[in-house]
Amino acid sequence: MTDPEVALMCAFARGEEAAFVTLYRTYRDRIIAYCTRLLGDRARAEEAAQDVFIKLYGTRDTYTERGQFSSFLYRIATNHCFNLRAQLDQRLTDRRKALDDDSHSASPREHDPAGQLANAELRSALAAALAELPDKQRAAFVLVHYQELAYRDAAAALQVSEAAVKSLIHRARISMMQRLEPHARRESEVVHAM
Repeated sequence: MTDPEVALMCAFARGEEAAFVTLYRTYRDRIIAYCTRLLGDRARAEEAAQDVFIKLYGTRDTYTERGQFSSFLYRIATNHCFNLRAQLDQRLTDRRKALDDDSHSASPREHDPAGQLANAELRSALAAALAELPDKQRAAFVLVHYQELAYRDAAAALQVSEAAVKSLIHRARISMMQRLEPHARRESEVVHAM
């Protein structure tokens, strides 16, 4: 059975503009969320998502039916975000440093109840741990855990084998657990406080 989204892309390739609009509406929010997780910035992600759909539009004349449409689209998004990320790495490093400096300078008890602060710190630590992962590990982790793609679809999006995706995710989990270990006690305290 053919992927209905592949059928839409084929219809678009034949000149049916409405098919592209349907694909855009179906995937816009997912691609923005994916780009946000890869780039770490919602505004940049929205711009990146627009670029991804422009690139998708540009494949109109060369598109051939192959595999899942979502894998094809996520491959475009992954490559685009990797290219942007390479250009933005210094800015992201500076931003993380500024955020770390800000979090150390304010007294936690002055602004938020302890539970809310611990939760916010944990979310921030998780985002920072995700941002520190190598590009392919981060992309594999986000595709499977946040975008809920099957391993085979994530593999197609990243142009690697399923085994490679599983390995990338395993390494990402280990790396993130090591980075989050100092926050584990706070997370436990927050859970018990709720």
